[in-house]
Amino acid sequence: MAEVFQRSGSEIRVLSLFSGCGGMDFGIEAAGGTIVYANDILKDACKTLESYFPKTEVVCGDVTSVKSFPVVDVIVGGYPCQSFSMGGNRRPGADARTNLYKQFLRAVHSARPPYFVAENVSGLGQLRSGSFLHEQVKAFTEAGYVVTHQLVNAREYGVPQSRKRLFIVGVRGDLDQNFKFPAATHGREAEGLRKYESHGDVIRGLPLWPEGEFYERPHDPDGHFSWYYMSRNRKAKWDDPSYTVVANWRHVTLHPASPVMTLTWSNLADGWKQKWDFSNAHEHVQTDASRPVLEVPRRLSWRECALIQTFADDFEPVGDVASKFTQIGNAVPPLLAEVIFRHLFSGAGLEREVQCSKRVA
Repeated sequence: MAEVFQRSGSEIRVLSLFSGCGGMDFGIEAAGGTIVYANDILKDACKTLESYFPKTEVVCGDVTSVKSFPVVDVIVGGYPCQSFSMGGNRRPGADARTNLYKQFLRAVHSARPPYFVAENVSGLGQLRSGSFLHEQVKAFTEAGYVVTHQLVNAREYGVPQSRKRLFIVGVRGDLDQNFKFPAATHGREAEGLRKYESHGDVIRGLPLWPEGEFYERPHDPDGHFSWYYMSRNRKAKWDDPSYTVVANWRHVTLHPASPVMTLTWSNLADGWKQKWDFSNAHEHVQTDASRPVLEVPRRLSWRECALIQTFADDFEPVGDVASKFTQIGNAVPPLLAEVIFRHLFSGAGLEREVQCSKRVA
């Protein structure tokens, strides 16, 4: 049986840390919450937050310099994940950002909210047999919270993107509640789920060649795609969710109207990369001949990435093009956040606690 979400007043007050351009915050407000305080260290991200959340107290700067936190019902945050990212160097022991979760923990200790929600990359649960995740769960549990965590793929909740992220949810122990994650809504139609959203359809209405809104290698005799970029397939099928939208505009994947990539060389057994090349095929027009075609392949634009991330059509972060990609790629998809927080705020995801700490594989 669902439990009642505990709040102190008529509105659900939320403190947002490591806010970025507000991906999680847009979802929270869509679900019925109010972002009363937000913090990020990037100036462009803070300006974006100030533009879209005019009633929120936005504090720009290092979270370690924040001395006090307001009384809220929920603390949320996606503390930096680069040290755990499967696409990064994966040396968390040598990266100062590894311990930024302790700043999130400090805020939880200080404000003692009924609930908190933290987000991180999937690598947090994989590196060193999950020891970094275990350390964080242990710390939050010792702080007096019943903790659940789950690896979530955004595509299973209607986001037109395959994006795996780890969510950690804490419920203050005195509430005698436990959080259960929402069931997937998208997947195999044979299992009664809706089919995954097509990222090609989502961006179809945008200009086919938006000059200046995507990365091109200037004056390079090897063309716009480096050997590293061509070391794997960068094109998701039109009808499928996109590959993960990343923060580095050089590594953003291809527009689905680009030619199909084919594997032409592979030597993974000896530790070498693969080599992929562009074909003359365009698989997406086989099912719909009216779809646009790019004879010259290109990366996705920042506007296309924003739509794939489920930001509003008119969303535009502050900053140059590289900064826009950074903010959009680092964000939690607003739709995914809305699903999770609506599940929390409505009480549908809350149940009577039966264990001291529950972990979801």
